[in-house]
Amino acid sequence: MRILLVDDMETNRKLLRWMLEEANHEVIEATNGEESLALFHIEQPDMVLLDIIMPGIDGYDVARIIKKSTGNRYVPIIFITAINDDEALTQCLACGGDDFLSKPFNEAILQAKIKSHARIQDLNNQVNKKNEELLYHQALTQREHEIVEHVFNSALSENFYTSDIVNFYLSPMSTFNGDVLLIAPSPRGGLYLMLGDFTGHGLSAAIGALPVSRTFFSMARKGLSIGDIAKEMNSLITALLPDYMFCAATLVELNSAGNEAILWCGGLPNAVLVSPEGKIERFLPSMHTPLGSMEKHAFERDVYTLKLKTGSRLYLHSDGVIEAKNPAGEMFGEHRLNTLLSSEDVNSRHDRVNTITQQLFEFSDINSQNDDISIIEILCKPPKIIASDRPEQDYYSMPSWKMRFNIEPDHMRIGNPPADILAMIAPAAGLSGHKDILHTILTELYLNALEHGILGLSSCLKNEDDGFQTFYTEKEKRLKSLKEGQIEVIVSQDKRSDINGIRIWIHDGGAGFDYHKIPASSSDDSHGRGLMLVKSLCNDEVYFKNGGATVEVFYSL
Repeated sequence: MRILLVDDMETNRKLLRWMLEEANHEVIEATNGEESLALFHIEQPDMVLLDIIMPGIDGYDVARIIKKSTGNRYVPIIFITAINDDEALTQCLACGGDDFLSKPFNEAILQAKIKSHARIQDLNNQVNKKNEELLYHQALTQREHEIVEHVFNSALSENFYTSDIVNFYLSPMSTFNGDVLLIAPSPRGGLYLMLGDFTGHGLSAAIGALPVSRTFFSMARKGLSIGDIAKEMNSLITALLPDYMFCAATLVELNSAGNEAILWCGGLPNAVLVSPEGKIERFLPSMHTPLGSMEKHAFERDVYTLKLKTGSRLYLHSDGVIEAKNPAGEMFGEHRLNTLLSSEDVNSRHDRVNTITQQLFEFSDINSQNDDISIIEILCKPPKIIASDRPEQDYYSMPSWKMRFNIEPDHMRIGNPPADILAMIAPAAGLSGHKDILHTILTELYLNALEHGILGLSSCLKNEDDGFQTFYTEKEKRLKSLKEGQIEVIVSQDKRSDINGIRIWIHDGGAGFDYHKIPASSSDDSHGRGLMLVKSLCNDEVYFKNGGATVEVFYSL
């Protein structure tokens, strides 16, 4: 151990040095308080042997200052003193001392105390290391949750939540919801809706929402039948998810007049149709097993076809509603739910979803929710679907637009600017079929601007042994210490007389590069393959300015 020995008496220092060096400890000597503090910060010793009475700063003050500066690091302070007064010894411990050694010195006791505190120090170091690991994993988990949440939000960004005929309440048991509500306008002027409940809870259950949502929105845009949509989802879940994961679901298509609905019901509790007068007209029990539970060839596509009165209401819910328990273990149950659905109270009729959720939380312990809870109300009337709500509008009829983004160092470090930009421009009509290509173009242009323009990295690093690891290690190092710099991106719709497309302009403010050296064809050892790919996707409409610090591309739609 490296031990700082502080005593103004030379004889004491010589004796203690001899004892310590006999046990192979490294000794650093200080003759007073001021010198000891300076040496402590320079040498960073593992332990301090500290006299109380010294000229200038006494041992009590030295101990206080040292303890304040060590933070979570355990550096034991053992006072060396001839004082046997209880009050003085108590003060030694109160000011930050961990032990004391009485004069005259006993070598055996000294070595025993050092070994004892060394063990405590080892334990403290282990605890600090575990805490650091926990904090790292906590930050990593938080970051992963943010990424997954961004993915989920992007996947569900097409949801037609603004519909005037759908009222709903969704309450996940944990961060991520195993229940999924998908709503999309129909090309025929009606509305598609799906309520799904995946096996389990949390992230593992919510994973299924990603492929299912993309299939739902894609097929809804094509105006496919409910049976076809359910069949495709069943095939997707069977192919992608483990065989123990299913999705209980009800799919609904309401026509443009609001007087007819088609339902495919598989595994969820009964759907309930309530008349305009508030009476339960019909229960619609599940006709099928959940999605993903049957092979493609065995799938059943039978549906309910309902003729509806204007003002009727269709209710869907997950089993988290009827299986919610009160502190006594009693379930909320279908009877309570149906009683609320058929209530004669005029006020509750107009907002049954709110009435049900209030009653549910009064009945159960809201802090011990044991399942995801979803309640959906569909008002049977013509849905109001305005042009801006419809996906896939004719691109050529849309007005011109331009978006500008300034990417600062903090966003470069922790964000994903290409994905964020794409998420903002994606709602522009006609772009959904081009998202993958636009993402590739944005990513390659952004990485070129960041790595070479802002961080000043050279691709030649990749030519060395372990070159890619060296390149990305240096990239991470420079990015972490980056204080200044900005990447500016402008994305706009470009309407020409003969062609329509997206123009991307990106400027990094760096020194630029020799863009004339970008190879014309790909090879294993060439650099600039990212820009070669961009040139290919943009039909060579890639233009460099300001010595390469500015790049402008045109992508044809």
